Amino acid sequence: MKRFTFNTGSIAVRLMPLWVLIILLNTSISSSALHSLELGMEAPDFTLTDLNGRTHTFPVLSGDKLTVVLFWATWSENSKKALKQMQDLHQKYKDSGLSVVGINVDKQEITEETLGKIKDTATSLNITFPLLLDRGLTTFNSYGIIAVPSTVILDKNRVVRHELSGFPLMGADSLKQFVEVVIENKKMPTETLATGYQPDKKAVRLWNMGISSQKSERTAAKANGWFEKAIAADPAFILPYISLGTLYYKQHNLVEAKKQFELALQKKLDHAIALSSLGQILLDEGNFTSAEIALTNAIKADEAYLPSYYFLGLLKGRQGNSAQALQMFNQAERLNPRDYTLFVYKGMVYEELKDPANAAACYKKALGLVVEQL
Repeated sequence: MKRFTFNTGSIAVRLMPLWVLIILLNTSISSSALHSLELGMEAPDFTLTDLNGRTHTFPVLSGDKLTVVLFWATWSENSKKALKQMQDLHQKYKDSGLSVVGINVDKQEITEETLGKIKDTATSLNITFPLLLDRGLTTFNSYGIIAVPSTVILDKNRVVRHELSGFPLMGADSLKQFVEVVIENKKMPTETLATGYQPDKKAVRLWNMGISSQKSERTAAKANGWFEKAIAADPAFILPYISLGTLYYKQHNLVEAKKQFELALQKKLDHAIALSSLGQILLDEGNFTSAEIALTNAIKADEAYLPSYYFLGLLKGRQGNSAQALQMFNQAERLNPRDYTLFVYKGMVYEELKDPANAAACYKKALGLVVEQL
C-alpha cells in the first residue's frame, strides 16, 4: 500500500496507510453517544431478528409505560454489568409496564462464532428479556450510538425520556431510579424526572433533511441551509448547531465551526459533544490551555465519550507528556477497543515520540478495524 508524508500541526505522519488517512480526514467530528437523538425526541423504529431468527419490531416489544433499549457487545465488560442491571429491572417490572430489549452491536456481520459468544453471554447471565441482532449496525447508526454499552429509555410513543452512555456507577443508579419512579408512580426530585427539552417537530424535520442531504454528493451543498433553517425554526434545539459546526469543520472553516459549538454551549454548558469539538478546534489552533479545559470538562460531562480522550491524548503528546498521552488512549481503549479513530491518533502520538514500531502497529490496528466495519 502506498505510503507518504502528511503534515498535521507539528506531527509528520510518515507511516500511515493512505486509505486510513483518507478515511480519517473525511470523518466529521464525532457527535456523541446519542448524536442523532436528544431527550424529548422521537427515536427511530426498528425491525430486528432475535437469536433464533424471529423478527421483532418496536411496537410489538414496547412496554405500556417504558421500554429500555440496551446497546451492548460481548467485548465490553461494562456491557455485562448493564445486562445484569437490565435483567434485574426486567424481573421486577416485566408485569408492571416495563419492557427491556437488548440490541447486540458486536460487529457489522454476525458470524457463527460471534453468535455463539452472544448466546454464551446470555446463558451465563441468565438473560430472559429479548436479545436482538443489529446486522449491519443499522439501528446502532440510526440512534447515533458511539459508547458501548448505551441505554435509551423510551416512553410508549417512542420518545426518549432517559439515556446513559457507558456504565458509570452514579449514572446506572440514576437510570434505575428513573425507572422505579415512573413504573411505581413515585414522587421524586425534579432532576430525577427530567424528560428533556422536546424540540419543535418542524425543526427536527429540517435538521433531518440536512443530515440526509449529506449522504449524497448531489445534495450535500444544501446541508448548511437545512441546518440554518432548523435553528431558525427552534433556536433552543442543540443538534443543528452541532451538525452545522461539524460541517464547517469538514470544510476547514474553523471560525464558523467554533462559533456554532460556542452557541451550542450557550444553550447547554456541559454538552460533551460541543465541548469536545470546541477542544479539537482549540487544539488545531495551538491554544493548548483552553483546549485542555474544554476537553477535561467534556470528560466530566460524559466519561464515555471517546473523542474527548483521544483529543486530550493528542494534546498531551504535542506537549511532550507521553505518560499522560498514553493514559488517555488506554482509557479510551478500555471504553471501546473497536474505535479505529483512537488508534490513528495514538499512532500520531507515537510518531511524535519517534517510536515508528508502535506507530505502525497502531495504524495497522486501525486499518484492520476499518476493514471489519466495511
